[in-house]
Amino acid sequence: MSIDQIIDDLFAETNMKVGGVGIFSSEGKILYQTENWDLTPHVSEILDIIQKNTGSISLFGVKYMIVEHTPERIIGTNVTGKGHVILAPFEKGVLVTYILPEVGPRDVLFHVQNAALKLNKV
Repeated sequence: MSIDQIIDDLFAETNMKVGGVGIFSSEGKILYQTENWDLTPHVSEILDIIQKNTGSISLFGVKYMIVEHTPERIIGTNVTGKGHVILAPFEKGVLVTYILPEVGPRDVLFHVQNAALKLNKV
């Protein structure tokens, strides 16, 4: 299964409630990102938050409060209603997803984590 197929499946399984995706290696190399979400300036911050239990992360000037931080996932929510982010670490890196504001992160969490597990086999 290719990265493109895993991401296509993620978008289909969540009925397009995932608005953007980025995949980074543990070393910070961008392996994949959707055209609408260039995470290049945020790679080091994203990798840092996985190691540190900080209270928030800012992406593109939007601050997301970390509401859950476990080894399997980091969930951030924007308190002004601008959506959510889910970071799902996998063996070789991290899957970063932007979740649209009209849904809760738990509505798509299973699918995001499942995609991260599939990335272990790529």
